[in-house]
Amino acid sequence: MVVTAFRPGQGSPSGREERPEELLGHACELVRLCGRDAAVAVVLLALVLVGAATRLGGGARPGPAALALLPLVGGPYAASLGCVLRSRRTMRRALGEARGRTGGAVDPGVPWTPFGAAAVLDARVRDGELRRLLAAAHRCGELSWQAVAWAVTASVLFLFWTVGTAVAGAGG
Repeated sequence: MVVTAFRPGQGSPSGREERPEELLGHACELVRLCGRDAAVAVVLLALVLVGAATRLGGGARPGPAALALLPLVGGPYAASLGCVLRSRRTMRRALGEARGRTGGAVDPGVPWTPFGAAAVLDARVRDGELRRLLAAAHRCGELSWQAVAWAVTASVLFLFWTVGTAVAGAGG
C-alpha cells in the first residue's frame, strides 16, 4: 500500500492545479480536526486531574511510595497540556501574521478582511498566504495528535497508579 501526502504547490492527487478554495478548505478541515483532538486531550486531562485530586483528597491517603510514583503521571500530563497550548498558540500566530501581511482585520474574532476595507490581493500573495496557513494547520494537527497521545498515556498511567495504590492500601 502506497500512501501519498497532500503537498501544497504540487497540485492535487488528480494532477490538476489546486484552487485557492481547495487550499482554504483543506486548512479549515485540519483546524477543525485539530480542535476536536485538542478537546479530546483536554477531557482526558481533566479526568486525570479530577481523579488525582479525589484520590489525594479522599480519606485513604496513598503511601510515600505511591506519592513518589505520581510524577510518572505528571510528565505525560504536562507534555499533553503543552502540546494543546502550543497548537493553539501556533494557529493564532499564523492567523495574526496573515492578517498583518494582508491588511486583514485586527480583531482575532474576525478571520476575514471586512468587505468595505478589502483590497484585492494579488493571486501570488493570496496563494502564498494560503500555503502558510495550510502549513500552520498541519503543524497544529501534528501537535494536537501528540496531545491526544500524551493524554492517553497519562490516563493509562493514572489507572495503573490508582490500581497500584488501591492494592497497596488493601494489602497494608
